[in-house]
Amino acid sequence: MVAYLDSSVVLRHILLGEIAIEHAFAVERVVASELLEIECRRVLHRYRLNGDLDDEGLAQVLERLDRVLGGVTLLALTEKVKKRAMEAFPVVVRTLDALHLASALVYADSYADSGSDETLLLFSHDEAMSRCARALGLATPFH
Repeated sequence: MVAYLDSSVVLRHILLGEIAIEHAFAVERVVASELLEIECRRVLHRYRLNGDLDDEGLAQVLERLDRVLGGVTLLALTEKVKKRAMEAFPVVVRTLDALHLASALVYADSYADSGSDETLLLFSHDEAMSRCARALGLATPFH
């Protein structure tokens, strides 16, 4: 089994202490698009600039982020991923969500092509992204 992490799950964990991420790390392998790190760091720096985090708070959440990322295999935004993200999806999704979904689909397809029957679970707190993932045949444990 493979867990695909969306930034919503990571951000809730490192900012709010939500433990739902533990379900993802309970599986054999955890993957995410390289967008995960970019999105998370952008949000954390925005929080600092908006005054929601002070210097010490920023340092703490960046350390938490680094610990999470240490257990995640980041998937590159390949041409195949970008091309899939440009295609239609069964429900309306935003651009970054399309890139995450495309990353998950390309990753799942690579395992299917290799003969593996591993299940990919997409972990996201974003309802539209989860709805789209389910419409695409991906499992979503939170919804």
